[in-house]
Amino acid sequence: AEPGGAQAPRAPAPRGPGHGRGARGRALTRVGAMAGDAAPGQGEDHSIRSLLRIRNVKVYYYIVTMTLVIWSFSFGGTFDAYLLELARSRGDKEPNQFVGSVETVRGMVALVLAWPIGVLSDRWNRRRLLQISGLVATIGILTLSLGILADSVVVIFIGVIIAAIFLQILMSCGNAFLADCVPKSRLTEVMTVQGSLFLLGYSVGPLVQIGLIAFVGDEWSVHFLHIFLVAGFCMWPLVLPAFLLLEKTPAERDADLQRSLVANADAGGGSEGGTQPNAAGAAAAAAAAAETRQQDAWKFERVLGVRKKWAVPIVVEVCSIVTAIGAGMTVKFFPLFFKEDYGFAPIALNGLSAGYTICIAVFVQICRYLSTKVGRCQAAFTWQVCGILALFALWKAQSLPLVIFLYILRGSFMNAVGPINSAIILDCVDPHLRGRWSAIQSISRFSWSGSAVLGGLIADKHDYRFTFFITGLIYAFSTCMYASLLCLVPHQQPPSAGSLGRAAPAASGSGDAEEAGADGDRKDGHASLLSLQAPAAATAAGARRDAPEGQAKEAIAR
Repeated sequence: AEPGGAQAPRAPAPRGPGHGRGARGRALTRVGAMAGDAAPGQGEDHSIRSLLRIRNVKVYYYIVTMTLVIWSFSFGGTFDAYLLELARSRGDKEPNQFVGSVETVRGMVALVLAWPIGVLSDRWNRRRLLQISGLVATIGILTLSLGILADSVVVIFIGVIIAAIFLQILMSCGNAFLADCVPKSRLTEVMTVQGSLFLLGYSVGPLVQIGLIAFVGDEWSVHFLHIFLVAGFCMWPLVLPAFLLLEKTPAERDADLQRSLVANADAGGGSEGGTQPNAAGAAAAAAAAAETRQQDAWKFERVLGVRKKWAVPIVVEVCSIVTAIGAGMTVKFFPLFFKEDYGFAPIALNGLSAGYTICIAVFVQICRYLSTKVGRCQAAFTWQVCGILALFALWKAQSLPLVIFLYILRGSFMNAVGPINSAIILDCVDPHLRGRWSAIQSISRFSWSGSAVLGGLIADKHDYRFTFFITGLIYAFSTCMYASLLCLVPHQQPPSAGSLGRAAPAASGSGDAEEAGADGDRKDGHASLLSLQAPAAATAAGARRDAPEGQAKEAIAR
């Protein structure tokens, strides 16, 4: 479509001596034709509602939100308190170190499996891997439930390991799978919405647990803690069927479409009167590709001999790992800090956890809005500096209201930058490497978990507040390294409506009938092919129509 919305006239069908030569060439020509037919114009819906019309986005959001509800219910501060009480009942003189050791084992599993699962997710079907992870989670939840009810340390460790395998698959494949289902121009929006839903799930779990605690009893006893934890696992049957609702991604549909077209052509299904390329649509797709290349030009600039498309993700990940090392020494022990130093009962601790995560969700959206005004790295850097200042203030604060305020403020600032950093990485790396980079991102979880045992040791030798001070120093060092990104990543304004409109088919191509509307027949199953492969296909169909059949085959492969 032209900028004014009028449909450009179709170019006459090319008729040359080599026109229509070879069935495969005609199949490729039909791919170019479909690209032209579905080239979108302006007026596309770019709201969050439009993202939720994509079935895979809806289902994945539901899976992660409900999973986080269960995890916050049964793996949150109450689980840490249970481990502390269990260690004391066994006569451990350093119970905090036992709490840290459980988290360290979980992190070690993440470290060992991060790269293999990341490579597997790039080479195999991510949707299938996510579905398999649902079965792994079921086994882990059953094992953990038995271990908690029996107060068996060995069974608890086995259950934690199996649950860590599930989380590693979800973390390695989840972001990459989600990025495969939406346009690249909306990655930041998608990741921030996902981050807010993560935090919403984390807040709902403690709120639900408050009701259960009020009914059963508001005290720290091992018997009551059994009920508080196992009750959360009972919600898993609400999540498991959703894994089967994930449908093929646009890339899978593209591959199926190409195989179908080539198979029909080989079987004689192609005819000289087949669909001819839509020159106007192909030109629009080519223009969209050219605009994308212009927006991504900065990624191919070099710094210290390394392209920015590699340097930026590496710097982000190194900073994330350093930050996670500091966070692991502190975050795991915040619930125990309020329980031991301020005498919080179970209901009070869950109420604090719920308010904490809700505030983080709000700050995630504020950070996303700020990133559209000052730049993504600039917004993330500002948030980290504010979080560090709040943590050092928390180290010295004594008044309970001030401590609670600083605790929530610190967490809101520091945790709100995660979705922004994930979007920066996924924007820089090639789509076929997203699984590996998601796995690399998950390594920061090992750093978090690996330092938890050190934090427990410091808390036993000194106090919880001393770990706040050490964590603040580590945060400051990480933020100084992050400052280099202010010069590496340009401040990019959100894409214009027109460019978003041209990119929209990659999202709508995930197969949701509601999104397709009147153009459903054209968008369903073909749309991602239009935005990603149409320029190459249309160009190959026009420039190689006189080429031998072997060259047409090469064009199809590309």
